[in-house]
Amino acid sequence: MRRKTDRVICGTCQYWTGQRVPCFDKNGVPKVDIIDYFGQCENINSRFVDEKRKNDNSCKYHSKWTELL
Repeated sequence: MRRKTDRVICGTCQYWTGQRVPCFDKNGVPKVDIIDYFGQCENINSRFVDEKRKNDNSCKYHSKWTELL
């Protein structure tokens, strides 16, 4: 599933362990291909730490994945 890099979801968070790949669309806009539907949250500040999270969930402790910067 291809998503915009500015979305505040687990699939674009630094602390989400699911598989994803940074890429560009046909116009050269940066995107992310999220491969896994579920991944584990590793953010110690989040109440969801060590829990399985869907790639489109969100939380207030989102930190943009550094490969997307």
